Amino acid sequence: MALTIALAALYGAWLAGQAPLAPHTILAELLYLSEPAPLDWVVSFAGLWQFAPLLLLPAPWWTRRQRWGVVATGAALAAAFLIASGTPQWWLYAYMYLAGAGLAAIAFFAHQWRLAPQPTQRAAGGYLLGASLLFCGFGVATKTYLVYSSAAATPVLDLGALQLDTAAFGFAPSAWAIELARASPALRRTLAIVYELLPLAMAAAFGLEARAPHRLPFGTLKGILACGFAAAAMYAITPVAGPFYVFGPGFPQQLGALLQAPAGWLGTQPGFAPRNAFPSYHLAWALLAVILTLRFHGAVRAAFGVYAALIALATLALGEHYLIDLVAAFPALLAVAAVCTERLAWREPERWQALAAGLAFYLAWAVLLQPAVASAARAWPPVLTAWCIVNVAASALLYRRLAARVQ
Repeated sequence: MALTIALAALYGAWLAGQAPLAPHTILAELLYLSEPAPLDWVVSFAGLWQFAPLLLLPAPWWTRRQRWGVVATGAALAAAFLIASGTPQWWLYAYMYLAGAGLAAIAFFAHQWRLAPQPTQRAAGGYLLGASLLFCGFGVATKTYLVYSSAAATPVLDLGALQLDTAAFGFAPSAWAIELARASPALRRTLAIVYELLPLAMAAAFGLEARAPHRLPFGTLKGILACGFAAAAMYAITPVAGPFYVFGPGFPQQLGALLQAPAGWLGTQPGFAPRNAFPSYHLAWALLAVILTLRFHGAVRAAFGVYAALIALATLALGEHYLIDLVAAFPALLAVAAVCTERLAWREPERWQALAAGLAFYLAWAVLLQPAVASAARAWPPVLTAWCIVNVAASALLYRRLAARVQ
């Protein structure tokens, strides 16, 4: 239902002439249908389902031999395809093995849904196939929204974000991280891969949910879609694009001048520049995977925790975010968690207080980012530092109370 509402809103904007592209056009571009080479269509279609093995492998309804056999068969077919098509350095294209395994997993889900001998296997196959389609549809809707955001070309609040960032932490964290990545191409490539793997991390969380749903405070798909709607609303209120899209690839060479510049709204660099930086939902989704898997094995919790930390570094090093974007992700996720939490009535103080606090923190940031307010606030660095600490600490404390009450 949430995905239907999102797609209806996107199509409505397109039909009203307020948006440049429709979701089906975005899907066609993702599938490379405008390219003349059919092999490109096959590769792009396979790439849509890279997450599917992470839904199949934890699934308890089939034997280990069945699950690993499907994934191994898909990877072998992908390797054969790369060799036959003469792809240069085919052994480096690890994502293609996962794409091939994903195609095999989707075919397996469809087969089990219709032809499995056991009713539980048929139900599980249909459930995971439906989840896969929802997951892919959410990706198309998200991409469409980001294209709309970029095409609107509204001014952004990046100057205030950069100046608040520097005042709160005593240096420019985004500039430091960008320089760090430039000094090490291997680190930059690694962080770029980490940044793009977020859908796989969310799929892994959903795979664990399919295996043991009672361990999660709420459903993974519910959390993903709720974050998507919250992000769309917040990005309209606090449009921030990120240093790469506003200050260009030369950032932070002009850092000194930017920090001394008078407060004001800015335009973005030519090209794709979505207003999707504040707060950082890339980090919020990574943290969502963390809170959803807190009741799993310690190795699982550690893996998602390390991934969230790497995402935080990647968002800064790739020029996508400022550090305050990451700080604001904590109360934003707190509000989403309060909305999505199951088995707890709204009258319970742990739930409504978490929602109220998350919204209050975000609205305070929305005021703080306004040029005149940001210009005045940066004269009080200790206050800004304390404010950032309170955002993270209070969000963690209130979520801990909420989760404990749910359990």
